[in-house]
Amino acid sequence: MNNIRKQLSKIEELPYINNNLTSVPVVLSDSKGRCLQEQLNFRNSIKWCYKSGATTKEQFNFLKQNLAELVKQYNNITLFVWLGTNDLTKKERNGSISLKSSGNDSINNIYSIYKEIYFFVRNFEKVKLIYIEVPALGLSFNLTCLDCRISHEKMTEQKDLSNNPFAALLTGGDVPYSFQSSKEEQETPESQPVIAVEMKADDWKSVAEYKLEINNLIENIFLLTLEKDPEAYTERPPRCVFMTDLAQTLEGQTWLDTDCLEQAVFERLLMKDPGLCIVSLTSAKTEDAESARMAGESQVLHYLYQCYVRVKNMESQNKSSKMKAEMNKCKAVIVMNAKTCLQQPDLYEQNLSKQFVDIYQSEDSFSSSYSHVIMVEFFDRVVEEIDKSKEDGSLTDVFKPVLESLKNSMMKDSSLMNPNVLRNIDFMAFFTRNPEMAKVLLDHSAPRDWNKGKTYEQTLLGSLFCFSSIPRSELGPCDFFADPASKSQRDIDAIENSIHQPLTRVGDKVHTFFLSLIKSSPHAKHNTLLWIGRCISANSGKSKIWSAQMPQLFNQMYAYDGFCLNLCYLMLKLSVPFSEPQCDKLLKVQPTYCSVEVNDNDKSQQKNIHAFGLNKETCLIPMADNEHLEPLESYNFISECFFLDSSMFKYGDATNQGGNDSMEPVRQLKSKMEEGMTIYLSIRAAVTEPKFLEMSLNFHIATATWMSLVAVKDNPQCFSDITLPLPGEAPKCLACIPEFIMGNITDFTQFLHRFKDQVFEFVGEKLSHFMTLILVYMGNPDRMKNPHLRAELAETLAMLLPSDQTQNRALMSRYYKGQLFVQHPLIDHLAEKLLHVFVSIEMTGQSVQFEQKFNYRRPMYQVLEHIWEIESHKNAIKSLSRFAEENIEATDAPLFLRFINLLINDAIFLLDEALDYMSQIKEKEQAKEQGEWTSMTPEQRQEAEMSLRQLSMIARYHNVMGNHTIHMLELLTREIKSIFCHNSMVDRISGMLNYFLVNLVGPKQRNFKVKDKDEYEFKPQQTVSDISQIYLNLEEDVNFCIAVVNDGRSYSDDLFPKAINVLKKIHKPASMIENMENLHSKNQKLRLQQKADEELFADPPEEFLDEIMGTLMKDPVILPSSRNIVDRSTIARHLLSDQNDPFNREALSLDMVIPHTELKEKIEAWKEEHRKKS
Repeated sequence: MNNIRKQLSKIEELPYINNNLTSVPVVLSDSKGRCLQEQLNFRNSIKWCYKSGATTKEQFNFLKQNLAELVKQYNNITLFVWLGTNDLTKKERNGSISLKSSGNDSINNIYSIYKEIYFFVRNFEKVKLIYIEVPALGLSFNLTCLDCRISHEKMTEQKDLSNNPFAALLTGGDVPYSFQSSKEEQETPESQPVIAVEMKADDWKSVAEYKLEINNLIENIFLLTLEKDPEAYTERPPRCVFMTDLAQTLEGQTWLDTDCLEQAVFERLLMKDPGLCIVSLTSAKTEDAESARMAGESQVLHYLYQCYVRVKNMESQNKSSKMKAEMNKCKAVIVMNAKTCLQQPDLYEQNLSKQFVDIYQSEDSFSSSYSHVIMVEFFDRVVEEIDKSKEDGSLTDVFKPVLESLKNSMMKDSSLMNPNVLRNIDFMAFFTRNPEMAKVLLDHSAPRDWNKGKTYEQTLLGSLFCFSSIPRSELGPCDFFADPASKSQRDIDAIENSIHQPLTRVGDKVHTFFLSLIKSSPHAKHNTLLWIGRCISANSGKSKIWSAQMPQLFNQMYAYDGFCLNLCYLMLKLSVPFSEPQCDKLLKVQPTYCSVEVNDNDKSQQKNIHAFGLNKETCLIPMADNEHLEPLESYNFISECFFLDSSMFKYGDATNQGGNDSMEPVRQLKSKMEEGMTIYLSIRAAVTEPKFLEMSLNFHIATATWMSLVAVKDNPQCFSDITLPLPGEAPKCLACIPEFIMGNITDFTQFLHRFKDQVFEFVGEKLSHFMTLILVYMGNPDRMKNPHLRAELAETLAMLLPSDQTQNRALMSRYYKGQLFVQHPLIDHLAEKLLHVFVSIEMTGQSVQFEQKFNYRRPMYQVLEHIWEIESHKNAIKSLSRFAEENIEATDAPLFLRFINLLINDAIFLLDEALDYMSQIKEKEQAKEQGEWTSMTPEQRQEAEMSLRQLSMIARYHNVMGNHTIHMLELLTREIKSIFCHNSMVDRISGMLNYFLVNLVGPKQRNFKVKDKDEYEFKPQQTVSDISQIYLNLEEDVNFCIAVVNDGRSYSDDLFPKAINVLKKIHKPASMIENMENLHSKNQKLRLQQKADEELFADPPEEFLDEIMGTLMKDPVILPSSRNIVDRSTIARHLLSDQNDPFNREALSLDMVIPHTELKEKIEAWKEEHRKKS
């Protein structure tokens, strides 16, 4: 207590003015204040603020509430703070006092609050702050050895402060401190117990050498000195900052020790320009700019980090190895001050957030280096200390400005070539090292509106996906392919390659970051997947068909294509572990994931479901009313990734839109190419990045494998060979799988075929899994109800055809594709499945756009033409033909019969429409040539031009499809003849051939003579050749020849001669021309005979006529519901495309018709009677 009295003795010497103190002393204390009040004679001149048992925090709270009032009352105040005992000790039952713990946590807490008091008091100009020593401060050297039961009057003041955070409390400017005890104070009265402390400097020759070593250590780490004119020697750094105020406070002490270390560092950090106080500690004459720069570093966080690096380097080099405790003390001081800097940046008037980022990024460019390891350790420790003292500023408070600054930086320059992109991503990875830091980052990345897709671009996480070659909008700006018209293909390829490399690097970096974020904690995993899932859901409107028609509006509503493509890349990378066919991890994908409705965050976290809205999607098959699949309690990460990735391909990936030239992306890309080649090339470069395409292809092959497996059985436990036909009952899980999973596969394969077909060669034999999927689903409506999806599988099949050898394709790519149609274990079923889907498009009972039907069939023609050249497939088709002929009157019309009926229907419609459009084009071209357009207004002329262009496109489409259809008929009739000549078919095919032949070679042909036939794919000569060949293919059947000559509408004596003239003009083989001439002679003979029969049976009774066709019946039948009478061939032909009674629309099949035997006999008798009369 004598020590304390001496410390306050100066109060008695304060001068009086008008009997008043110039500065009123105020003592803030605990019960020690009461003891002190009793010892002082002038106690009535002091304002006492003490409370027994009060902790430092409690009295600080009192001070915050009352200091302003005290200043108002007393004007000038000298505040004496004497606290801490109740933080460190506790009162025993016997009245003695003991230490609460043996660690330094309580001391560190006091130290932290003392700093807060200092910062608080600084706001009051009329308050001077003085700290009084806490009696227990000297005990921290070896607290575990101390058995301390001391009353207030007997507390010891041992002065070994090597590990004591109170070694030198805060000081600065004119704030006095009293930490250096006088010699009298260092004497220990005999009445007090002496603490025996074992000295740590056993290996040192003397205490002086020990102190010198401590000084050198601190100088080399912190580049500080207490010597104004230092003596140079090798152990000292070249330059240091002279601590003027501290030297004065320590009254002549010229060495640094751990007692004054914290005070020294704190003063150093508060210096505005430490470079002005640099002194040289070397005898060298030359200037050392680098050492001066390091010593005079004015940015506080940079300075502390450099200090940390220096102490770590000392540790790594085993320098001062016997001073490990002292170096740990130095590191603790550095970290504690760094924590303070970040929690209270206003104190230093510097941008600490920028300094944090700059330090991290300067070291992170060498992420494998030792300096990077030090940097990460430094910031990890700082973060840990900040998290421990949240009341001074939470991690969110500290790092919000850091993250905001980073986000602004990334959004300011989202150019793919921005050199800081990778460094920024690496810096963000620091936040994944700690669960609390990961939470800070994720909280900061929440969009303003979770339901608006565009807002995700404006978040920190979203900024990672904004680096792309794709411009933000159709208006640009475009960073690549400037002035594309002046560039060669080689130049364009080179630019593409230069785009692909940074796209891959950024994509891989982003994946590494997200994977670390997901792994940092369960909370972070949930919130990361929640952000991804809700982002995908919020941008689902991008898949709407009208989004391409209103791009500017949709660009304001949804994230742009580059963002979505990069997010898709991330999901593909996360899916790589199971993106292999028949991978065991694929078996963990749970179909019922898609059936669970998730409406809130808690259920999403509980179920591990973050792909939202899947339960509302249309599934492969409907769930039966009495069936239900129980969802799992929780779903695995593989299921999450699988369905999130699939959702991403549906909603946001540029490769998933459209399967033909009238749909996206081809239409979109063509449109963009018309608007600007630069934008087109920028988009193409992004969507054809090689690694993205490779991962996409592998993912879809794996998906195809899984889809094939679940078509066989529910909950498969292993992969096994699939055989056809499939089991009769479809697995229930198919009622949980959204249709778009299949749609993604068909869209992607079609996209890849159009833009990067050579990528197929990379996967080789894996392509067989696509063929398995096609064969399993294409012809099985019980596994996939939607006929459009099954038709799209046929389109996918066409994408797998080996390319023409004349095209520039890799040999191995042609080989693997070619083998699919020969060696696949299920390939024998291909023909049947293909014809099934061809027919099912017509028989869906759903509304199908007429042109869409032909769009679906066009690739089917390509596949049929290819497999017709393969003997096994040709034999399979012929087998189907024989079965159809044998069962031609079956209740359900045989598949092949329905197929050729639709083929003839298509040919009639397409060729007829094509000729009509060509006639209209001819008229418009003539009007333009004759000057009729010159009299039009500009608006009328523009409208006429637009009408002609639209007409040209439609005509071209019908010509192409008509050519395919006629050619297909020509192929089939080479080997399959009798079914085409059956009574139900022969009249239709012969009438069709005659009709189109007379239009193409007769007088009407001049109506189709347009300027440029190739522009419209109009090939009349080729069509005449195909029609002529069909005649020749079927000529051996007399019924066919009779049907040809009986066609009163189109057949004439000069029809074949005109066709022969065309064949001669286009240089068809002489054998073909000769065969046509022979067929003409044969037909003429039949025609004479038929003409005689026509005259003979020219006026039959009304009851003998077909009620539909009005012709003489050969085999009359009664329709059971309407009771109308028609010829069997007429109703058979009708039922091939419509299974209803044509008179009352009641259901009807051929086996339901009733033979009218009596009427047939009457017809035959009438005919016989007329023959006899003739």
